[in-house]
Amino acid sequence: MPQPSNAHVRISPPRKRLGVRHLQACLMALVSFVAYALRANLSVAVVAMVRTRPRNQTALAAALLNETSLLNGSVVGLAGEGMGGDVEADDMMFDWDEKVRGGLLSAFFWGYMISQVPGGILSQQLGGSRLLAGALITTSLCTLLLPVCALQGGWKAVFANRVLQGFTQGPVYPSVYTLLGVWVPPHEREIFTTVVLGSQLLGPMLASPLCGVIAARWGWPSIFYSFGVLGLATGVLLLSLGADRPSKHSRISAEELAYIESCINDGEAPKMQPRTPWLAVISSPCVWVLWLSLSVQAMVFFTFLTSIPTYLNGVLGFSLEENGLLTSLPYLTGFLSSFFFTWMANWIRDRKLLSTTNSRKLFNAMANVPISVCVVATAYVSSKAASVALICLSMGFYGPSFVGVQANYLDLAPLHTGPIYSVGNMMAAVLGVLGPQVVGLIVSDVTDITQWRIVFWAQATVLLTVLMLYTWLGSGKEQPWNHPDYNHKRKRNLNIQEELGPVSLQAVPLQGSRTSLSASPEDKIVANAHIVANKT
Repeated sequence: MPQPSNAHVRISPPRKRLGVRHLQACLMALVSFVAYALRANLSVAVVAMVRTRPRNQTALAAALLNETSLLNGSVVGLAGEGMGGDVEADDMMFDWDEKVRGGLLSAFFWGYMISQVPGGILSQQLGGSRLLAGALITTSLCTLLLPVCALQGGWKAVFANRVLQGFTQGPVYPSVYTLLGVWVPPHEREIFTTVVLGSQLLGPMLASPLCGVIAARWGWPSIFYSFGVLGLATGVLLLSLGADRPSKHSRISAEELAYIESCINDGEAPKMQPRTPWLAVISSPCVWVLWLSLSVQAMVFFTFLTSIPTYLNGVLGFSLEENGLLTSLPYLTGFLSSFFFTWMANWIRDRKLLSTTNSRKLFNAMANVPISVCVVATAYVSSKAASVALICLSMGFYGPSFVGVQANYLDLAPLHTGPIYSVGNMMAAVLGVLGPQVVGLIVSDVTDITQWRIVFWAQATVLLTVLMLYTWLGSGKEQPWNHPDYNHKRKRNLNIQEELGPVSLQAVPLQGSRTSLSASPEDKIVANAHIVANKT
């Protein structure tokens, strides 16, 4: 295995354009795609599993868009009337009503929220690659067992299975961010972040039609078998070709290893993974405003996409078939636009037109402002075509966030990205689940345009308010507590201070000076500061 370089100067990129770091990015992108496909497959499979079509067609359309925020019935309400789990062996169809289906589609995120922070901490201590592979393999095994759970235990067993899937998938994105922090040089973060995180949009976009074809030909259990096997294969591939950090990869060249380590932490690769300085983290305004920005973006994004089908059906008269456009088009728009805005961010960086801080703030504004406009405008158009266009535009302007706030984690603390991201992602999951519930409280009549305008104006207001906070407090600079020796140096400084006692500073003039601080320029007096320790 190549030995890391001890140089503290920036080394030029390797002559080979593609290296092991690009392989790691492709592996993480594949994991991101598979993870979202595993998350979304039940949304489509449930259509083939139930005996009758749901009375509330738009609730199912919302589920197909994103199961994150479909909570039409609370988990407690699953014990209500008509929620049986009986199944006939001949056709394997279930008599699950809308509350059961809504609870099953939301079950994933109850487990997902719980494991975010523990997953972030473990990704840092155990290694992102191994934890990422383990999380994906465990989720895939649960997916393979879901048909057995449904046939033998009914909706209760399926609910428990989905909660477990969410719990095991919680460490996935904290691990991805941990790996990005140690593998990606600063000037390559925009394109790597976009490729890896943008792939998650392909999951629900491709899973919906694929699940439909698989269910039609081989039955709904084949959906879970197919995606379960895909997840297992991806996990094994990651175990074979992935590594927790560049110095641990057996196939990386000495040239590429020296290049990566010279770009990250000023060439000072830590001998062991340092502990996250949580006190310093939670005391940083730039971290709090980053958590808030991403959480609000996620809440508005998921709430808007999942409430729009109901709005189009109730106000504009869209049918379920017409709502099907929303299953793929917005995700495709967001995926394609993310690469355009990544090119723009790289163009600005290469020409040094903006600092990293101002670049992150610019692209955050390019996301929040147009999304706010599109969200509000949707409530004032009567054309179906215009409504679909605005929905796609809103998702398209989600693209700048990949090179804005989502890449900002890597700027602040590459060594601690996983644990810090896990807190923000947990907040985003909580708000993403609660958002549709707030919509349900405001909109009592889905045909009342006035109630919908309150919802959309509220979303835009929250987005713009958070944008102002991020513009004020956000930062793209690496924080001092990211240094590998931060905890050690802080402890050493505290020990020195305890030994010296209270410290006072006195300005003492150099030889030949008349006064210490008030000398005139003609006298050319230079003051020399001496620390005088007064022990108490």
